[in-house]
Amino acid sequence: MSLVISEEQSESKYPTIPLGVSKARCVSVIDLGTQENNWQGEISWKRQVLFEWEVPEHTNNNGEPLTISKFYNVSFFEKSNLSKDLTSWKGKPFSPQEKKQFNMGDMLGQTCQIQIMEKDNGKQQIVSIMPLKEPMTEQYHKSKLFSIEDYQNDRKEVFNQIREGIRNIILRSKELTTEEADTSGNVPF
Repeated sequence: MSLVISEEQSESKYPTIPLGVSKARCVSVIDLGTQENNWQGEISWKRQVLFEWEVPEHTNNNGEPLTISKFYNVSFFEKSNLSKDLTSWKGKPFSPQEKKQFNMGDMLGQTCQIQIMEKDNGKQQIVSIMPLKEPMTEQYHKSKLFSIEDYQNDRKEVFNQIREGIRNIILRSKELTTEEADTSGNVPF
């Protein structure tokens, strides 16, 4: 018996958003909690968030707008990806006051243009976000705003609507793994 796989079989059959610039709307802002980051053998912990956009002009086989997402470390440091993308999306720098109390959930429903390029591994990535001044069609996907505090306070309705892979990332967060360890009754030594 042989088990043969061909390159043809491993190609994705799911539609993708074409490379280039597309109109988009932010439909999800998901707090992933504090995640372990292993870079060149050095372990650090960084708070992360996921933004997801729907792209109405490109649809799947059921006519639903395709979506694309991007992971960010939560930082307003001017060279951070989140700060650069939010600033270019907004079209102007954040004031010191805005940086002190910016609510990422305010981006839900906001429109923009996203530029998509292909990474070395062939997957798509958002490389820039620009303001969009013209109106767009109605929002298709239901907005999702989730924070770790929602989960910790037993408000799991939005959590249960998030894709399983993203839920698993959230469950690996420092906040939730520490919480489980604390409530297990085991002494940590």
